[in-house]
Amino acid sequence: MEDLIKSISTQEIERITGEKPEKIKRWKKGITKIPESVIRLIKLYVNGDASGLLGKDWEGYYFKDDLLYVPEWRRGFTPHEIRALFWKCQQIGSLNNDINLLKQELERRNEEYNLLEIKANFYKRQVILESQFGMMLQRSFL
Repeated sequence: MEDLIKSISTQEIERITGEKPEKIKRWKKGITKIPESVIRLIKLYVNGDASGLLGKDWEGYYFKDDLLYVPEWRRGFTPHEIRALFWKCQQIGSLNNDINLLKQELERRNEEYNLLEIKANFYKRQVILESQFGMMLQRSFL
């Protein structure tokens, strides 16, 4: 770990950890012990492995070039894309609700259509029967 600390500039470590340059210089010289949290944070920054800082559930996730890479995806995600995922999840939920409502409306209209078809067939039979009966009456009176 000392080699890692020495290979990174003081300014970079200050940017990563938020510590004061004097404290970082003591770490680099070996005067003060580097806290475990700082070691993990620097490893995350240098190696990109998220599991070192966030735990075993994050194995396979890594940061590289300001992007978060996930095991199931080839390219990394920008912070803006990650923020957009929350909005997309809400949008998908809303669209799923719309789909369910449309399916219900479609079922209702299909039932209505089937009832109208039954009525149409009934009236068609009635018209045929009445026309046949009318022809019979016409023949009988002539």
